[in-house]
Amino acid sequence: MIDPSHLGFTTPPTQVRVDAWRVQLFCRAIGETDPVYVDEAAAHAAGHRACPVPPTFIKALESEHFSSAALMQRMNIPLKSVLHAQQQFTHHAPIHVGDVVTLHRQITDAYDKRDGELTFVVIDTHYDVGTQRMATSRQTILSRRPPAPRSESAA
Repeated sequence: MIDPSHLGFTTPPTQVRVDAWRVQLFCRAIGETDPVYVDEAAAHAAGHRACPVPPTFIKALESEHFSSAALMQRMNIPLKSVLHAQQQFTHHAPIHVGDVVTLHRQITDAYDKRDGELTFVVIDTHYDVGTQRMATSRQTILSRRPPAPRSESAA
């Protein structure tokens, strides 16, 4: 069971500038071949002011901020017990190379299943450029309670 005092915890905002080289590396890593993400001329031809970032790139920005691992450690959840259960993104406007993204994360929910064997932690992340909300994400992390130690019977 998660200590309920962690619910509502919000990280202080962090600003991260979107770097073209990092977007290129991300595209290579995920096999993205659309030139709009890495070629400024292709981006302009598609009507963008600069290269937009792929939709899931915003997850990579969290590593510049307050990672999920750091949030789990803050809640005293052993990292070896966690699994990334779900991730959902909502995009309101495109984020582009050169943008300074302000992000903050909040622990919004935690609940147990199977009599506390499984604990689910829900974390919302907000991505803003200036005063405009560009995207949000909702991540669900699963923590498995370690099995009870087996007692050895006397021989």
